Amino acid sequence: MREVAAVFHRTKTVSIYPLGNDRFLVEAVLQDEIHDVHVEVEIVHPSLEIVAARSQVRNGPFTSVCDLTQPNMQRLVGMRVARGFTQQARTVVGGAGGCHRVSELIVEVAQAAYQLHFVRFFGERPAVDPSEDVPVERRQAVLQTIPGMRNTCFSYNEANDGLIATSSPLRLREQVMPRRELP
Repeated sequence: MREVAAVFHRTKTVSIYPLGNDRFLVEAVLQDEIHDVHVEVEIVHPSLEIVAARSQVRNGPFTSVCDLTQPNMQRLVGMRVARGFTQQARTVVGGAGGCHRVSELIVEVAQAAYQLHFVRFFGERPAVDPSEDVPVERRQAVLQTIPGMRNTCFSYNEANDGLIATSSPLRLREQVMPRRELP
């Protein structure tokens, strides 16, 4: 085997920070050789309504021109992350009048925002030892608490109910959570 260097590398990071009460800041960053794009969306849980949105193209093919698309973000305010959001949001911030990279990050923001349901779901329960995790019970509890998950993917597809009993227990990965100063 020989080692080769990639000719392209892009990273995306998404973090969610509590702002107080049920309000959260979802921050997404995309970076590659040319791009450094930053998006922030403030969202209310559990409705997932966007109450503030902003973007900044810190570096791009034509940085100062690309950054002129940031007013498009204001059109996201009032929208809710739910079925159909991704297509609608990409239309608002992408296309010929927007920025494709911001559009990519809005998809990441939406996916992360939906994770708030799980963050809160698991945060309200005592930590479970993986040896005591019962996948069928955990899935039922998730579907009772977050009914919008039903039929959204293979694991939550009702047609696959019987497969869940064969699943391995949940394994949580340890992570060092990022920190940042908030105004």
